[in-house]
Amino acid sequence: NDSNIEAGIQMIKLLYNAHPEAIEDYRIASDIQRYHQQVQTFVNSELGCARQAKSQQLMMTPDDNGQLPLHKALQNNVTLGSVKLLVKGNPHAVQSPK
Repeated sequence: NDSNIEAGIQMIKLLYNAHPEAIEDYRIASDIQRYHQQVQTFVNSELGCARQAKSQQLMMTPDDNGQLPLHKALQNNVTLGSVKLLVKGNPHAVQSPK
């Protein structure tokens, strides 16, 4: 039922926030079709940040407004797990300007 699905989604989000690297597990991504649609949507949205965080070029390149991916993500209220991955991908993005 819907309450069980929602509880499961919340648990997945909690686990992702605690250990975001797990979303990159090949078994999760390759077998995504067997999961509930809400789980698929969440995993696919978070995989975008995970993949972006692995690209040094993407992580260091500001957009047209001068913002790095971490700054844009924070403005868009991404999950804690995604923030962790983006910080890991570019630790210098959290340093204050001198």
